Amino acid sequence: MYNKSYEQRLDGSGGGQMGMGQGMSSSDNHLLNDVSKAIIGEVHAYNFYQKLAELATNAQDRQVILKIQQDEAKHYHWFTMILRRMGGQQPQIPAGELPKEFKEGVKTAIRNELEAAAFYQDIASRATTHHTQMHFMHASHDEQRHASWFQYMLMNV
Repeated sequence: MYNKSYEQRLDGSGGGQMGMGQGMSSSDNHLLNDVSKAIIGEVHAYNFYQKLAELATNAQDRQVILKIQQDEAKHYHWFTMILRRMGGQQPQIPAGELPKEFKEGVKTAIRNELEAAAFYQDIASRATTHHTQMHFMHASHDEQRHASWFQYMLMNV
């Protein structure tokens, strides 16, 4: 379930309608939409990892998951800043799925992290500023590292 207090704590806004800047090209609009999707994905990941940490079977896995969760919060901040610079508004965040069981949650996390890494590389390749490109490439590398950590956890479950 989506935790609106997380978004309010990070952003102070509580969310609003996603808006497109006036006079933007279709490629700019596509990039803006993708940055908004990335923000939504980061909030979903943050909430997913909160529940996954609660389901963790040992303290070491729990600490790794909470570190990953901190990275997701960092990405959320970056992407929100980028969206604002592009003239967009904070997207509405629908509820995301939460894990019910640790092992299946780790498998889902691996898949989601790898998909996010590829998505962020794509956004970086279309970025119109060096700032945006660098933040999305850095986030992509983080997501790849997270997938590796989850793969290690899965081997030991």
